[in-house]
Amino acid sequence: MSFSGEVREEILEYYSKRKEPYIIKAERFGEYLTEAQYKNDLLEDFSDYFEISNLTEEEIKTVIKGVFLASGCIVDPNNDYRFEASFKNKSCAEYFLDLLSLLDFTPKLVKRPKAGIYVVYFKESEQISYMLSLLESNRCMLKFEEIRVIKDVNNSKNRMNNCELANMTKAINSALIQLEAIKKIRSKGKFSTLSEKLKYTASLREEYPTATLEEISSKTEGKNKISKSGLKHRLDKLIQIANEL
Repeated sequence: MSFSGEVREEILEYYSKRKEPYIIKAERFGEYLTEAQYKNDLLEDFSDYFEISNLTEEEIKTVIKGVFLASGCIVDPNNDYRFEASFKNKSCAEYFLDLLSLLDFTPKLVKRPKAGIYVVYFKESEQISYMLSLLESNRCMLKFEEIRVIKDVNNSKNRMNNCELANMTKAINSALIQLEAIKKIRSKGKFSTLSEKLKYTASLREEYPTATLEEISSKTEGKNKISKSGLKHRLDKLIQIANEL
C-alpha cells in the first residue's frame, strides 16, 4: 500500500467513529470541491462554507480531509516530500489554497493543461508533518517523522563527508603547489641561498609530501617546533620565491 493509501485508511478508520451531520457535510463539501466543474455548482448547498472566517476549526479540518480523500496525495517520504490535491476548477483550487494559507501553510497553485486540472501543492517536510496531524493520521505522522529523522541524519553525514573530501582535495592541491615550488628552487640552483628555516621547512614537505600541515607540525619538536600557521607562512614564502625565479 502506498503512503497516501495508509493515510486514507487511517482517516477512514477515524471517520467510522464520527457520525455527526456537520462532519459528514463538511467532508462531502471537501470532496465536491475537487470534482466541481464550476464553483457556482456548490453555492446552493454549501454557500456557508465559502465564508472561511465563519468556519470552526473542526469544519476546516474536515473539509481538508474531504479534499484529501477525494484527490489528495502525500508522496512516500522515502522518495520525496510533497503534498498535493487536484481540482477541476480554478476557483475551487484557489479556495483550498486560501484555506491552507489561513493555517500557515505556504501552498502553490499550478495548472496541468494536459490533464485539465489545477493542483495545490507544497514540499516543506515540516508542513507535511503538520498536514498529517490535521488529518489526524497519527500513525502515518510518526512513520513520516521517523523517516525524516533518518534522512536528515544521512544528509548530515553526506554533507560532512563532502566537506572532508573538499578539504582533503584542497590540502593535496596545496601540497602539489608547494612541492613544485621547492622543485623549481632546487632546479634553478637557489636552494642553498635559502635561510635555514626555509630549508628545514622545504625538507619537511618533501619528506611528508601527502601530509597535512597539522600532521607535519606534529612531527616537529624542540627548537625546531613549528606551528601549523608557521608552516603555512614559510611554505607561502617558498612559493613566492619560486614564482620570482
